[in-house]
Amino acid sequence: MTFDDLKESAVMALSTLRANKLRSTLTILGVTVGVLTVLSMVSIIQGLNKTFAEQIESLGSNTIFVNKFDPSFSPQKTQEELQRKELTMEDVDAIRREATSIASVAPFQRKLSETVRFKEKQTETPIIFGVTPDYNFTLSQYVSEGRFITDVDVSERRNIAILGRDVVKALFPEYQNPIGEDIKIGGNVFKIVGIMEDLGTFFGQSRDNSIFVPISTFQKYYPEITFPDFVFVIIIRPKTRAEVPNAMAEVKEILRRRRQVQYGEPDNFGISSQDALLDIYNQLTSATYLVLTAISAVALMIGGIGVMNIMLVSVTERTKEIGIRKAVGATKISILSQFLIEAVILTGIGGIIGLIIGEATSFLINTYSPLPAYIPIWAVIIGLVVSAGVGIVFGLYPAWKASNLNPIDALRYE
Repeated sequence: MTFDDLKESAVMALSTLRANKLRSTLTILGVTVGVLTVLSMVSIIQGLNKTFAEQIESLGSNTIFVNKFDPSFSPQKTQEELQRKELTMEDVDAIRREATSIASVAPFQRKLSETVRFKEKQTETPIIFGVTPDYNFTLSQYVSEGRFITDVDVSERRNIAILGRDVVKALFPEYQNPIGEDIKIGGNVFKIVGIMEDLGTFFGQSRDNSIFVPISTFQKYYPEITFPDFVFVIIIRPKTRAEVPNAMAEVKEILRRRRQVQYGEPDNFGISSQDALLDIYNQLTSATYLVLTAISAVALMIGGIGVMNIMLVSVTERTKEIGIRKAVGATKISILSQFLIEAVILTGIGGIIGLIIGEATSFLINTYSPLPAYIPIWAVIIGLVVSAGVGIVFGLYPAWKASNLNPIDALRYE
């Protein structure tokens, strides 16, 4: 077929659609709902993926995390994991001394919540971190006012604290500078020496609701590590992102040797990087992808069945017209292309409307709900291709039926 033939078929198809506005609208609506379902699923999934990647990136693009538990997003730990011995400061020193691919290593201990008081004001939600001076460089988290923890603070087990922004807001009026003031953390007096920069949130939890103290001071007041309130984590920053695999291999070898893990036995500790966390997340969401894909396929199939049904009705109604066209020389391919183009235009219009509504829905989800939504360019292209594909697949049989009508029988049809 020539371009002029295709153009003529398209014009005839559009004329037919205009002549049957209600029927065409209902058919378009079915495809619109199908494409909208696909885009809604994609936008939410991609939004969650993008948010997750950004949250992990906020911890440092080349950061490695080590603790005694296997990498997982589940709060539930196996009995075997709970019985593993804790990592220690001696492990930290060994990694710092023996690993050649790392730029810094920073251990921290964490307590989920503690009562903090300043005069008559009190808050019970801050997370307490016991850290070393390397913490700020390793995680690229720095103070905005005052100073951070020093080696002397750690060696002398000083009661000094650096507050997150949320803690400052909870305890101090806007006009008061908290640096130099004394607060009570769990009943023990600490002097404030710094205020952290804004750290934002991590999976909906504010990282500014934190207090940082020397790790030796933390261990003085909280000598026992009882999961889940307390954890001990080693954070490692390789020299470059390219060194992440080498650094992980070095750290794994050092810890296996120190923890006396025999050859062939699994690690009795967990080690993960940003990429490893993303892989775990993708594995967890793979089942969700399958379910959402099935729902989207059902929605598109329903729209496609509607297209086929309407096209078959259209072929029946226009049987005499098909006979006349064949009588004056129309070929099978021209008849087939006319009806096939008509089906593609129907679904294409439905796809475009679905894309517009999908973009609007994504904007509304982002604006008025806690769910993130994001529609990438490739999803828009796939939406258009899929809508056109539905027209071809479900319009092929009616088009084939029309092209194979006997012209004599078609002319006699009433």
